[in-house]
Amino acid sequence: MSRKIRLTGLFIMAVILLAGLIAICGVSSQNIGPVKSPVVVGTSDNSAKLSWKRVGSSDGYFVYQKKGDKLKKVKTVKDPQKLGCTVKNLDDSTAYTFVVKAFKQNKKKLVESEKFTEVSAFTNPKQQVAEVEAVQPNSLKISWQANSKCGGYEIQYAKSKDFSDKQSINVKDVNSDSTDVMELAVGDEYNVRVRSYVYFNEQKINGRWSKIKNAKVLDAAGIAKVDATKPMIAVTFDDGPGYNGASDKILDVIEKYHIKATFFMLGSNASNLTKNVKRKVALGCQIGNHTYNHEHYGKNVTPADITKASDAIEKACGVRPTAFRSPGGITTELIRNTCKQEKMPLYYWSLDTQDWKSRNADKVYNAVVKNVSDGDIILMHEIYGSTADAFERMVPVLLKKGYQFVTCDELVAAKSGKKPEPGTQYVDGKTINNKTS
Repeated sequence: MSRKIRLTGLFIMAVILLAGLIAICGVSSQNIGPVKSPVVVGTSDNSAKLSWKRVGSSDGYFVYQKKGDKLKKVKTVKDPQKLGCTVKNLDDSTAYTFVVKAFKQNKKKLVESEKFTEVSAFTNPKQQVAEVEAVQPNSLKISWQANSKCGGYEIQYAKSKDFSDKQSINVKDVNSDSTDVMELAVGDEYNVRVRSYVYFNEQKINGRWSKIKNAKVLDAAGIAKVDATKPMIAVTFDDGPGYNGASDKILDVIEKYHIKATFFMLGSNASNLTKNVKRKVALGCQIGNHTYNHEHYGKNVTPADITKASDAIEKACGVRPTAFRSPGGITTELIRNTCKQEKMPLYYWSLDTQDWKSRNADKVYNAVVKNVSDGDIILMHEIYGSTADAFERMVPVLLKKGYQFVTCDELVAAKSGKKPEPGTQYVDGKTINNKTS
């Protein structure tokens, strides 16, 4: 009997040990089912979003990046109910392989599924930074950042902001960083955007569109056509050319933004600064007469003061002045008759910056920006550094507000519907005042 009892005891102990062993081994990788149907549900230029189906016995999930035969853990999802994650800090335009495994924690032992399914992703190209410039007549140059990892570039240009009338260009050379759009109409403004693309598993993957940039098509003189339906101003500069760098800075701004101005110059100064005057002509600005040397003021201006200045300016740049402003703006019948013979209209002003008085860039800037209106002729002087500084600040602000910078002749023609008349003095785009004597 005792032998039977001992055998029975041994049997029970064996059963207990076996049960324990089964319990220990029960939490094995073989009992953690594989993650089924992992998929890539979205990508960006630096991330991939994954999704999968729940493994019922798991405590969470490990996400691995596979490189060759090696697995690198890149994400741990501790909530078993959470069936997805986003892997970040990836390179753009790059193929990746991911593995998702379920895991279970039992006391101090952690096990994960051995079987797995791989899933591949391809990150998007980086968002492009586009630029558009009007560097040649009747054309636009569109540029972007070359990316050797992408498959090509898509360029769109359109007059409409919603690109409903878009034209597209496909550039397949990945090393290219620009293209020219030719045979465009002068004065037309175009909106431009660029994006890169790649091919993965015969599927085209597009990067995000660049921010929209725009530019106007220029004529052979580098000037955009005047649009009579949009607001415009004529900025005028007296007493130049200057000797202190202010005049050159003003011309730098004009060149940068492809705008125009009218310069009422002294013949004596023009004779000594021919390079400056020729540059004004090349930039499409209007060349004006402000007497020969400012010796006679207002009603004391003589016909010789006017004709001598026109001769000197023409000799300096090859162009005879097409506009006149008397020192002080004062005119007489004699002055107007002389200008009529010289085929020059006269120009007063509707907005006086008083830059000669303040010599302060902030005051000059505010005088214009806070008081400007459509059709204004603005009085400034090109011999003050403070004026040049104010001009540099105000131009992009006014362009953003929709103002066109035009010559005095263009302003009158656009606002009145007819060319300005020689011997007639204009205060703004529509107002005539011949009684400033």
